[in-house]
Amino acid sequence: MRGFLDRDFIRTVEDMLFCVVGGVHPVERVIAYLKYVPSREGRWGGDQKYSRTMPTYTVPSLLKNIDLLAGSYPQYVFNSRAYSVRMSAVPKKLIKEHYCPERKLEELIGSGELDALQDEAVRLVAYLSDKAGVSERFFGVTGSVLLNIHKPEFSDIDLLVYGWQNSLRVRAILIEEFNGGRRLRKQSSKAYLEKLLQRWTENYPLTLEEAGRLFERRWSYGFFMERAFSLHPVKTRDEISEKYGDKIFTPEGIVTGRARIIDASDGVFLPCTYGIDGLKLETGKAGVEGRKVTAIVSYDGFYAGLFNDGDRVEVKGKLERVSDRRNGETGYRILVGSPEAYGRDYIKPV
Repeated sequence: MRGFLDRDFIRTVEDMLFCVVGGVHPVERVIAYLKYVPSREGRWGGDQKYSRTMPTYTVPSLLKNIDLLAGSYPQYVFNSRAYSVRMSAVPKKLIKEHYCPERKLEELIGSGELDALQDEAVRLVAYLSDKAGVSERFFGVTGSVLLNIHKPEFSDIDLLVYGWQNSLRVRAILIEEFNGGRRLRKQSSKAYLEKLLQRWTENYPLTLEEAGRLFERRWSYGFFMERAFSLHPVKTRDEISEKYGDKIFTPEGIVTGRARIIDASDGVFLPCTYGIDGLKLETGKAGVEGRKVTAIVSYDGFYAGLFNDGDRVEVKGKLERVSDRRNGETGYRILVGSPEAYGRDYIKPV
């Protein structure tokens, strides 16, 4: 059974559109954030127009989004005991439609009538599939194209690739293309890059120099036929062994420190997870010494795929005790992108 995977979409009984986060969900709910709502002034859609609910994909913006739901649609707000946090999650009984990206792409590939944006999405998938040797059936299209509310005059292409090995192959092709390929470019112009880096410094605790270094590492966004696109790896159902509630996460305060990445194999997915060792704490030390912190984790896609084995990083985030109910073991991780840090946390290369 496929279930709900990262970056699927859900339509609720009120015709609100939620984007699914990750592939681990409670039995009766799906963890997701509200992205589009019906609106007469909306820029997306046809006869039924939609507006976006989040100006940026940052923690402060997400928290305001949850507050909006709590005030008007509290049935979509969930106090998670497993994660010790309030989040948005859609009760399955209120789901009107479930949108699967790979099925939408298959529909587009088989269609004889595509608009300019849909045609470019299909062409981009064909190009990446051919270059990487990954079948088109392992790709998907998400965002406004998946929902059929896109606007060819300004919408982007948001693609998915399913599976760990497939993701590595496609990532290698994108990096190769950005370093001198013919069809794909990493940026459209110097002005675009300057505007992007400025926006990053406004949304994250980064200097322009730090933002520039992260841009050099970014491989999952670019331009194809003058159209902006993104590509996000997603684990298949067979690659997800954890069930909701298998692990209990307990907050233990905000910490800052430095560590070395020793396992970046899950860093391209959401949540992006980087195995670490040699953590040296600089702040938040009280009561933490001697605890084995083995990972840095973030649900913010901004940090996905940016770091590799051997990288030394500086991190600020929420220390969490991880209690595994399957084997009784206890460990620790640092979460970047928590409500407690409110956008002031980060991962930076040293």
